[in-house]
Amino acid sequence: MSNFLILMSGGTTPVINSTLSGILKVLKNKKVKVFSGKPGISGVLENNFLDISNFNLNKIKSIGLVPGSHYIGTTRVKILNSIEIDKFKNILKKKNITNIINIGGNGTLKQSKHLAKKLPNLNFISCPKTVDNDLGDKTFEKILFNPGFISCVEIWKFFLDMINIENIGACSHDKIIISQTFGRDTGFICGSIRYWDKKKKLPIMLLLPEDKKSFNQILKHAKKILKKNGRLMIFMSEGYNLGNIKPKFDKSGQIMYGSSGSTSCQILNNLFMKNGIQSRIFNPTILQRVFRFRGETLNKKDINVSFRLGQKAANSLLKMKKSALVTVLNDGKIDLIDYKYCKNFSRKMPSKFLKKNKFDVSKHYIKYLDQVFQK
Repeated sequence: MSNFLILMSGGTTPVINSTLSGILKVLKNKKVKVFSGKPGISGVLENNFLDISNFNLNKIKSIGLVPGSHYIGTTRVKILNSIEIDKFKNILKKKNITNIINIGGNGTLKQSKHLAKKLPNLNFISCPKTVDNDLGDKTFEKILFNPGFISCVEIWKFFLDMINIENIGACSHDKIIISQTFGRDTGFICGSIRYWDKKKKLPIMLLLPEDKKSFNQILKHAKKILKKNGRLMIFMSEGYNLGNIKPKFDKSGQIMYGSSGSTSCQILNNLFMKNGIQSRIFNPTILQRVFRFRGETLNKKDINVSFRLGQKAANSLLKMKKSALVTVLNDGKIDLIDYKYCKNFSRKMPSKFLKKNKFDVSKHYIKYLDQVFQK
């Protein structure tokens, strides 16, 4: 039997290692070697491998409970050209590797589909991971949610509680606290704040890229809330464009908001200050995908789903099924979607999830989150 290569690409999530744990659990005691590029595809192209075949069961279990990608590393790379693909193929041939599991988001899926097309003799399975929840079909009929999203939403519940305490205490001077969530062009994380305040008792505004407004519109709505409550908490997606952030791009062509010259929340803060309203920002950046509460484990459902995805990926390759995305279907089941059906799998919040012109989400989005947390 040929060997396995496990790769991680792009940003990490709180439960990415649960998928790795699921893969290793299935392959344990199989007569195969399990490698990882050190890190990712970049490591493979440099002929730098990490042998992860011999982890014992206790180690495999413990790996699945730890956030981040530090066990095998992750990388961001452009779509490989023909020369790089030939190099990739030849290096894997020497290691007797024909089974590849690539854990990642939208860019990773595109890379895997590209490699599967160019290298039909290799078997590819993609495992989804993105806290942004933006990998999937636009109608949500095939993919319910992405692993990591649930944990990120729960992390923001903790942040909301702390921000609210601060806002109550310091609102005599800091009228507004502006918090920036992940979400390049989507408001799935930002919109989830409302899930923790369904009865709308808190002074909250949600700035969602799918319902983009000008600063003057934001200012007008903010003043109404300030007049009524004396304070305000604004949550905004990192991709909510209010000015030039002096963007920096990674090798895949995506904006690296955490590495750019400014942030959306800083630009908004500056605009409020110019209009005589004192505000301050909270930007947790990477904490959204590696934060773990002291003494507590990660979300059990998120861990379980991610683990099962890894198991499904490994078992599918052992049965020689290939070129597919393994994911959480709309009914909550774990199954494969052939690459040929994974077209335009970069989604945003549909209109029905938005409360247009109200800086809020609709009851349909709350119902969707209920479905995500319950299934």
